[in-house]
Amino acid sequence: MAKRNNTTFINVWILFTASTLLLSAGWLMKSFPVLIFIGITPLFAISDAAKDKETPWNHLELILLSLAISLFCASIFDTTQLILVLAQAIVLTLAFAGYTFSYQSLGSRLGKFTIIFFWLGLEYLLLKLPWRSNFYFLADVLILQPSWWKWNADLGYLGISIWVLVVNLIFYLAFLKSSSINWFLVVLAVVLVAGPIVYSAYYLDIPGINRDQMIVLYSNGIDAIPETYKNRGELITRTAAWLSVLIILLAIVKNKIKKK
Repeated sequence: MAKRNNTTFINVWILFTASTLLLSAGWLMKSFPVLIFIGITPLFAISDAAKDKETPWNHLELILLSLAISLFCASIFDTTQLILVLAQAIVLTLAFAGYTFSYQSLGSRLGKFTIIFFWLGLEYLLLKLPWRSNFYFLADVLILQPSWWKWNADLGYLGISIWVLVVNLIFYLAFLKSSSINWFLVVLAVVLVAGPIVYSAYYLDIPGINRDQMIVLYSNGIDAIPETYKNRGELITRTAAWLSVLIILLAIVKNKIKKK
């Protein structure tokens, strides 16, 4: 048994190292940020090691540290932003903590896609705070490649975050969910990366929604904002926020029932 626990410990540290390097490289290589599409993949696997423990924070300190390091890289090592980076890393780690807590209450019916709901809901929460312009959203990794995300006119700027998270989840299912590689899912993930880029770069002439437009809209501004975006806003992330609240409430109720 001790050997098995030691193996799990080593694997978790390997996952932490891989995610930290990939995420950090994704933020630092904004001119070609493809590594971001697999950088969160190991974090999904770390949550596997946490979900069956008594406390949902078991192993999640590694997720917190990985996110904090990568966000510090996003700030280009600006030490004046250390507190902001750490605070945001804590907030985003709650997506994984929320999943492990909900999994313990609701069981295996709760899939890893709920982490995406929690992450998007938390990004929407950050967007609603007065310091919204100081935060780093996952979509910002691709900020120097506007030709890749012209398709986000209907989904909003944080539609890019959804794209990145979904691809990471599929890579997790392909490589880390079981002992063998699922090549169908590998191909699907590659297509989901390349497809929107090709479609956006070669078939769309309209500009996508950018970070500045999102910040202006949620700062109660109206200048240079497409009408559709003014009406919808960040619809998907707003919906994800409400779904996250619903999942947590169901988990709390189920947990109370179990204790009785």
